[in-house]
Amino acid sequence: QQARRLLEFKEVQESSFARYADDSKLEQQLRDVIREGDPMAAHAAATTAAKQHKRRKQSAMPGGGPTIHRPVYKGPPPKPNRYGIRPGYRWDGNDRGNGFEDRVLASQFSAKHKREEAYRWRSADM
Repeated sequence: QQARRLLEFKEVQESSFARYADDSKLEQQLRDVIREGDPMAAHAAATTAAKQHKRRKQSAMPGGGPTIHRPVYKGPPPKPNRYGIRPGYRWDGNDRGNGFEDRVLASQFSAKHKREEAYRWRSADM
């Protein structure tokens, strides 16, 4: 406990004198104080304990966290998009776009292809 207090003292010593309204450390310090007669104190203590328990439990898991099973689209493979977003599980397979995504992907592919081709031409005599 003495080492922790010494560390806190050093942090205060190194920080600036003025504290502003958007100081997150001060805000967290004020929120963590449990006052006498606070009707939500028991609830807040229970929720923080549950969060800490959940965090410890997740970190102990080999995969890092719980696996959530959600429904997945099981139809024909969709067209690629720039962000790699999979379709929702209710998608019926019809592309209702105006073709913009196809043009963007084609331009990206052609630019990459041109760069590779130019590199091949430059390094052909080496």
